Amino acid sequence: MLKPHVTKRLSFTPLAQQRFLPYNVLMLSYQHEYHAGNHADILKHTCLLAILRSLRKKDKPFTVIDCHAGAGRFRLDDERLVRTGEAQEGIIDLMTRSIHEMPPLLQDYVRLEKAYYAQGLYAGSPEIERLSLREGDALHLVEKHPAALESLRTNVRQPLLDAGKGASDNERRCPVRADVREDDSYAALKALCPPPVKRGLVLIDPSYEDAEDYTRVRDAVEGVITKWNTAVIAVWYPLLVRRKNETAQLLSSLEDYAKMQTVPRETLRIQAAVRSAEAMTEEAGSHLYGSGMFIVNPPWKLKEEMEEVVSYLEKNLRK
Repeated sequence: MLKPHVTKRLSFTPLAQQRFLPYNVLMLSYQHEYHAGNHADILKHTCLLAILRSLRKKDKPFTVIDCHAGAGRFRLDDERLVRTGEAQEGIIDLMTRSIHEMPPLLQDYVRLEKAYYAQGLYAGSPEIERLSLREGDALHLVEKHPAALESLRTNVRQPLLDAGKGASDNERRCPVRADVREDDSYAALKALCPPPVKRGLVLIDPSYEDAEDYTRVRDAVEGVITKWNTAVIAVWYPLLVRRKNETAQLLSSLEDYAKMQTVPRETLRIQAAVRSAEAMTEEAGSHLYGSGMFIVNPPWKLKEEMEEVVSYLEKNLRK
């Protein structure tokens, strides 16, 4: 059970007083605990919520494969997260703003996160997926990092927090038992596709620590299109000054591959830049000026919904 007094331990240092670590240093030996709830998570998880909501519109069951699941939940007062200030500039900033001025999809995301925020937590993709599942659906969570895997196994056994209920009674159980796998993300994805339940979603969001990640993502997406061509495939990617060429090549090759199928697959790009790429220099530290989502078989209206979200984020979280 979650302890209701957790929020009393939260202490967020004002942005002007924080000493943030350079992002290019923190990307080494990647741990999402440094980055949870940042602007990239907001974009990714808002898009994820929209896709899951679309899958829920039909009574037929669906499968979710989350290839880089992470811990599932993150403490907002974690020293690593406080040191980077990324949550402060992301979800914490967002929670201080008027929800009524946000586009509808972003409002839904903020309401979902609000119950976790009240407990000093941030809900990552596995938690958002668990909140969206119904009896008969399937969830596969893949993680290889030992610490993240241990946290994930603990967190999927926790009750969900539901902001739709009263503050004193906001817990409920997930109707589906998650399949947590300790494995290489891409090997697991290859083994899981196609799943028995053929409606569904694949989420791919590696750290992109080196150039090989871009090649592995390309091969993974092409494999899913070939073996499970009806799946919604959601690929998150960072906007990094030093990786502009790799990003452009990845997106172009995926679009071309989707179009070359016997039944061409529709694709969608969504990008949000919260900093100026031109201002990102080696001396400045952080080269992450935004992020994007590449979607194969995007649900109806996703483009319009996400364009509203991007417009809001670029206006209100831009530094």
